[in-house]
Amino acid sequence: MPKASRRRLATLIRIRQEVEKRLDRVAPYLRGPSALGGLLTSTLGELASSSDRDALRRALAAASQDRFPLPHLRGRAVGSLPAREALERSVDDAASGRWSVFGMPLAIDPARHEWNRHPTSRAVVSRLHWSRVRYMDGIAGGDVKVIWELSRHHHLVRLAQGYFLDRDEGTAERLMALLDSWIAENPHGIGINWTSSLEVAFRAIAWCWIWALTCQSPAWTPARVECFLVSLWHHARHIERFDSIHHSPNTHLTGEGLGLLYVGLMFPELRRAADWAALGQEILESELDAQVLSDGMHYERSVGYHKYTAEFYLHYLLLARAFGLAVPDSARDRVRAQVDAARLLRRPDGTWPVIGDEDSGDTLLLAPVDPQDQGPVLALGASLFRDPDLVPFTTDAHRAAAWWLVDEPAWLWLCDMADRASSGSNGKYVATRTRREPAMERDSGALPAAGYFVGRESEGADAWWCLVDAGPHGGDRTGHAHTDLGHVEIARGATHIVVDPGCAGYTIGRPARDHARSEAAHACLVIERSPLAEPAGSFSWARLAPTPTHRFGDDGQVWWCDLAYERDAVGGRLTHRRQVLLVRGVGVIICDWIAGVTDGPIAVHWPLGIPPNEVSLSGSAATTPHYQIAWSGAVGPLDASVESTTRAPGYARQVDAALLRLGYRGPLPVSVITSFTNPATRLGRHLHDGDSVRLELPDGVTGPARILSIRAAQAPSLEAMDAPASSLPVIR
Repeated sequence: MPKASRRRLATLIRIRQEVEKRLDRVAPYLRGPSALGGLLTSTLGELASSSDRDALRRALAAASQDRFPLPHLRGRAVGSLPAREALERSVDDAASGRWSVFGMPLAIDPARHEWNRHPTSRAVVSRLHWSRVRYMDGIAGGDVKVIWELSRHHHLVRLAQGYFLDRDEGTAERLMALLDSWIAENPHGIGINWTSSLEVAFRAIAWCWIWALTCQSPAWTPARVECFLVSLWHHARHIERFDSIHHSPNTHLTGEGLGLLYVGLMFPELRRAADWAALGQEILESELDAQVLSDGMHYERSVGYHKYTAEFYLHYLLLARAFGLAVPDSARDRVRAQVDAARLLRRPDGTWPVIGDEDSGDTLLLAPVDPQDQGPVLALGASLFRDPDLVPFTTDAHRAAAWWLVDEPAWLWLCDMADRASSGSNGKYVATRTRREPAMERDSGALPAAGYFVGRESEGADAWWCLVDAGPHGGDRTGHAHTDLGHVEIARGATHIVVDPGCAGYTIGRPARDHARSEAAHACLVIERSPLAEPAGSFSWARLAPTPTHRFGDDGQVWWCDLAYERDAVGGRLTHRRQVLLVRGVGVIICDWIAGVTDGPIAVHWPLGIPPNEVSLSGSAATTPHYQIAWSGAVGPLDASVESTTRAPGYARQVDAALLRLGYRGPLPVSVITSFTNPATRLGRHLHDGDSVRLELPDGVTGPARILSIRAAQAPSLEAMDAPASSLPVIR
């Protein structure tokens, strides 16, 4: 049974943490020793005081040869690393100071980098005790996460990878100089880089890898080894004392658990290491059921934070296998479901939608891929679970991450499956939620606990894909979910048509943050002055959106999802039913049925993935270079407008975007139909007829001309059209 005792004790833990914070401020010695002697087990403690100053490094390096990840890396041919040239280019960039964070290039002087100076605002963060550092309003206008991301030390890990591949001592020296400066500028407990225990954990994981990949280098002088081990001890001790159980029991807590597990297992010579490993494993096991839904999706229902969580638990399985930890089969099955969920959410072009908050981070960026790319999750999951279904959806760059992580049998299996997939000898497979079978030409799927339903055509350059959010608000009253009930993501091949606008940052100001999380920014029904939910802070909610009912189905020609819910509105109460249809060979058609009473105007919003100058509005249609949109209402023309806005394809990034707004003020009930098709497909006549909508599909799309019937609360149907329905108005 999962251990839930720490959640039950969260209030007491918070009280203890608050007391310890205050004591730390006035009595720094309570944080722990600043010298190495008291932090090592007895045998290594003697080596630390030995006249042979290098004895400690040699002993630790020798012990590390039998610990993850070195046993499988020592004998692996360097030439077998996929995408090696791309990795070597990124090593050169890291060594030369051509760094980047959140896609933003930064020119860093590795010899004089200031870890507490914001690289864009140039402000220096105060050197107060970590609990007194204020950062949510930004660092003189600069986002604190830029400082934090640099101090996760992905660039230092990249240098360590470069050293492991070519044993260039110049690379090791550059790395050590950067590590020296970070430790000198960030004494334990002081400053911005200790304010978040999750950031401390990410850095501790990076340091474990830096040591493993470079421990044979003479650049590790005795002084450096001592400073490193002392600071690493304080990293783990800080996480142990100030974990996020009481205020962020989400990816913060599980990431911290993984950091404790890494340090505890890879450095058992440190005093308290066994306690850290035990606590880390307890956190990860107990939080698996709390944070991962039965269908594998993270409970906050954010695609980006789902990726984080899947990474954490894949690393957990790797460490458990390497160090002989017992993991229940039920836990392994849940982690496997996480990987399958990532596969299901993948768009036809191999990208992932930005749903909910997305911070563009990575647990351990071992491959030269965009941190938003979940391909490494699929590659690692394929090798750990021996799942050939996942391999065709990975690339060399994705498999490059697995090269560093998995043992030799798993790596050889992954190589063999990749060869078969590239030659087509093993057929095409995909993972489903309930069974595993060769993929149909057209497949769809669902994450019913999360409320995400995905319809798609076959994989291909012009394949239609859509995702419907028909589930409850994610994360309860806290976390990284948005108010996006009924939101629809639509893509055709590499064209991202309807997209979640994302959120450009967490310290951008409350009005901008609240809007980015609201239904008005998403593909939702919007009722003026009647928001679906009310925020109570940057990461909390005073009132949540209702939970809808949902159904879905697929007859091979039409995939559909139906959701319905009730909501308060100005002067009354409304019922909203949304039916989303992916008609194969045609596109995506959405019908909104709105009934009830309200004094306020209503609108259907469609956030588009292109700037407004690429949208041409004419009558009841909008055309773009790659698709067209048409709409109609049951009682006459809608008030259509294209508004200029922005979207965030990743954290701290903003691009121009367009919002198509279909407004309506009039009697209810009303039905509104919106269709997204390719430019060459012009839908025929349609008719709103009480509780149904009929839409003519042209010849040559699904064979002879047919009528698509959409009925409230029923599955859609395609019917042969015996004669032209001349009474139906033509969409223009």
